Amino acid sequence: MGNSAQTKREGNQPQNSRKILRFTKGERISHWVHAIAFFLLLFTGLGILSPAFQPVMSVFGGIQIARLIHRGAAIVFVVIVGLMFVVGNPSHHWEWLKSVFKFTKSDWQHVKAFPKEFFGGHGDYPPQDKYNGGEKINSLITIFGSFFITVSGAVMWMAPWFPAGVVRWAYPVHDLSMFMMVAASLGHIYLGVLHPDSRAALPGMLNGYVSAKFARAHHAVWYDRVQKEQRF
Repeated sequence: MGNSAQTKREGNQPQNSRKILRFTKGERISHWVHAIAFFLLLFTGLGILSPAFQPVMSVFGGIQIARLIHRGAAIVFVVIVGLMFVVGNPSHHWEWLKSVFKFTKSDWQHVKAFPKEFFGGHGDYPPQDKYNGGEKINSLITIFGSFFITVSGAVMWMAPWFPAGVVRWAYPVHDLSMFMMVAASLGHIYLGVLHPDSRAALPGMLNGYVSAKFARAHHAVWYDRVQKEQRF
């Protein structure tokens, strides 16, 4: 959570104005690099996918430049984010990866109540950890979507190295994976920017901190653990 001086400052803040460090600088860099690369891949990929979008590629300097940007963004999408598991607060990245593959009863109860929360209410679910059930599902979509996009994209890029049948399958796998990730991204953006309850999480990805009120309401298990760690 930071050094002892920081802990004391946070502990002395009024309860309603207290802030809790949710994401480190390394986690935030990883998130935004991934997001920017993803949308560059999406927009340039639309021009590559369909001639209907090619006139729009003039903003990149034409379809050929868009192809180069697409491949460059693909490298960033894979390599830079992968490096964050080695540098830039790697322990937090590994903690996230481990946690999203471990679903508890509380996580499933959150998933069950999530539709109500998605449409503006507050679902009835037990206290959640740092990542709730809905966030874990979003993370899994991101992980598997990124994997299939990367593998299929590599096959398409280096098509002469692979059997024709594998290349043919790579195209629908690539497109379907992207559509799945776009749907998840739209939901993620809605919850983080527009949703009246959960948009309080957005500062966590901007400056690292969320309010103690939000942390208690949405991630009580994690919040209680952080409070215990601060006392030692």
